[in-house]
Amino acid sequence: MNKDIRCKVAIVNCLLLMLPGLACAADGNAKTNETTTVDEVVVSAVPLEKYLVTTSVITAKDIEAKGARNLTEVLEDVPGLNLHSGRKGNTAIDIRGLSSSEVKIYIDGVLINPLAKMTSSAAMDTSMIPVNNIAKIEIIKGPAPVIYGSDAKGGVILITTKSGNTNQGGNLSLATGTWGTWNGSVSYGGGNKKFNYYFDAASERTDGYRNYEKDTRYFNTKLKWTFGNDSSLTFAGGYSTTDKDCPNAIDPATGKRISYKTGFWPGLNDWQYRDWEKTNLSLDYVKKVNKKLDFDIKVYRFDEKQGIWANGATYDSSTGVNATKSGYSKDRWNASYWDSDLTGVEMSSNWKLNNMHTLTFGMLYNTIDWSNSDSALSDPDNYSWLDYNNKRYGYYMQDNILANDRTTVTIGIRHDRNEVEGEGTGKSDDSDTNPTINMVYRLDDRNTLRTSYGQTYNFPSAEQLFGTTSGNPNLKAEKAKNYELGLKHVFDSTLTGDIALFQNDIKDKINRLSKKTKYNNMNWAKIKGVELELNKEFSDKVNGFLNYTYLDTKGENVDGTVTELTYTPKHHINYGVNYQAGKGYSLNLTGHLVGRRYTGDTGKDDTRSVQTVYSHLASYNLVDLKISRKVSEKQDWYVTVYNIFDKDYEDELFYPSPGISMMVGTNYKF
Repeated sequence: MNKDIRCKVAIVNCLLLMLPGLACAADGNAKTNETTTVDEVVVSAVPLEKYLVTTSVITAKDIEAKGARNLTEVLEDVPGLNLHSGRKGNTAIDIRGLSSSEVKIYIDGVLINPLAKMTSSAAMDTSMIPVNNIAKIEIIKGPAPVIYGSDAKGGVILITTKSGNTNQGGNLSLATGTWGTWNGSVSYGGGNKKFNYYFDAASERTDGYRNYEKDTRYFNTKLKWTFGNDSSLTFAGGYSTTDKDCPNAIDPATGKRISYKTGFWPGLNDWQYRDWEKTNLSLDYVKKVNKKLDFDIKVYRFDEKQGIWANGATYDSSTGVNATKSGYSKDRWNASYWDSDLTGVEMSSNWKLNNMHTLTFGMLYNTIDWSNSDSALSDPDNYSWLDYNNKRYGYYMQDNILANDRTTVTIGIRHDRNEVEGEGTGKSDDSDTNPTINMVYRLDDRNTLRTSYGQTYNFPSAEQLFGTTSGNPNLKAEKAKNYELGLKHVFDSTLTGDIALFQNDIKDKINRLSKKTKYNNMNWAKIKGVELELNKEFSDKVNGFLNYTYLDTKGENVDGTVTELTYTPKHHINYGVNYQAGKGYSLNLTGHLVGRRYTGDTGKDDTRSVQTVYSHLASYNLVDLKISRKVSEKQDWYVTVYNIFDKDYEDELFYPSPGISMMVGTNYKF
């Protein structure tokens, strides 16, 4: 163990030893008798919302009220989150100015965006994650618990799927709408205390805005066996397959397509994803040893395959690119394939020492294999492949301290080792140890103060290190220090408010200036901001919300220039109101005001007829409306109108978003 690790461990140990004394001084009447009942299973030491700085929780009821069809639509109201769709048509998620590759997304404990860690944010599309089978979503912003790793600088999204014990019976959903869109899904759950089951299956089809077709089919299931009162075994699995077109870049000045000179297959248009398949499987065994100790063993696997195709017949000779020497053809469709799989095992345990301390400790091992192919010219069925591998080892310990009836503290430390290897290109082996400290203090019945400090360490990805066109084997890992202070205030029984101040200081942030350059380390980056949130119940029929996020982002490039980070709106406002009318009618209105965003555009990487530099995108305001009616306990119908004022806007430069659209649907329980 090196000197730096020993120093950090010693600091955490000293704090752990000091806290009991501080707690006793704060509350001389702290109880010492054990109050946990014999039948209690300590599965989670402390609920997330009690010790994390900023956590948003979305339930199945919230999803239903909003009428969301996928994860993108569910998350768009959450303060601090910015979702934007651009090149290749994939929707990326930024949390407080940090991209999808710096965010971890889990479904029932399985990491479902491993390719974002191997390649980039473009490998993830949140709009492809359905929500029919989701019971709860927890969004962690700021320093996360050490159990989720030290490389989730942006945050963590935890998705829990539905189970048969709380979703008895079946549900049939049908919907149709604009651009030839139709969706159909069926789910069924049942069982008893010893065994319960749940499954859902669906098919979605759309001709798409600007004729960008999409066709998706998926199936999910969860089976749970309970053995006595002290153990359970849960199997969860899912499969999906998607074919979809990618939008072409459009010149705002002329409305014509843009043909890029750089990037993968320059000069081609009409891109498509074919046979984008995902499979996730997990087996989770939980055991209560006694009233003080439990453990959890989980094994899982996530597979992902996709083929990216581009039409050579649309090759634009004005780009000046000699296609026959660039690995693709201008006479046919070109294809390149990506295959990846994540396999892992995790073991964790909670040990309740006394009424004050509960230790959470564990370890994990996972490996990600990723292969990508070139595009063969003479024989489309004969490809050469490049293989990459990423191994991760993690060890962590956290003390959840209930210091007194007003104060909760968590102190954690985690050590990660990361090995990345590219076939014939090189190998990287790095490790680091990082602490996290969170504290919640209830000032009185109306005010709760929160504060935290955490360090994160983002290892360079396989593509960033060894990519054929962009790789830089000399990249350093990103190191960051995260600070946060928050206050929740209850104005009265109908109005609550929350404010969070945060700052993220990043050293050696990994960046790529353009498609012509390799990845490099910025000298530094700094993100600071404020989140405000209000929730108001106007009456037993009307409630509403308003949240506002201010972001100030900047970083210094290797050439000494200081710029904003791309696509991070300085001002972002979400608002909404829900009205429960008579006779089962309900109205839900939500809006999103997104401020202008820095694009990093130089005007040099394409063939636009007008060489205008679009350094910033204009702000925009969208409003969505859902009207629904509960006809009976078994049936309801709804009408959802998106972008009701038909606002023109761009999520990312050169990719116009759709105007007004509509969905009409019904749900029937059986």
